[in-house]
Amino acid sequence: MKSTNHKFEVVYTEKELEGKVEEMKSLGYKKHDIHVLADNADILNSVETQEGVHTHETETITDRFKSTFTGKDAVREELTKLDLSQTEIDEFHNILENDGIVLYTDHRNDD
Repeated sequence: MKSTNHKFEVVYTEKELEGKVEEMKSLGYKKHDIHVLADNADILNSVETQEGVHTHETETITDRFKSTFTGKDAVREELTKLDLSQTEIDEFHNILENDGIVLYTDHRNDD
């Protein structure tokens, strides 16, 4: 695994997601440093409204359009930006395709 400043978590339900976001906050992560990747827009809208975290829908119309014309998978492209190994990219991509929800953080407040 490449060394990054990201912490990753995987959940499969909205309730698990809300619990994990609260856990991350209790560990010192700021809400603006928590990102949620999912294919379910309803879950993303709910957690963004309730928790104030960053959300990223994995398969928007724009992503599908881009993938069609570039031949590149938009989700994999976004995961690549997180400086993950190819194995990690494949693993998270598979999770997202199977209705999983991926949370990751950028920084932690260690004051």
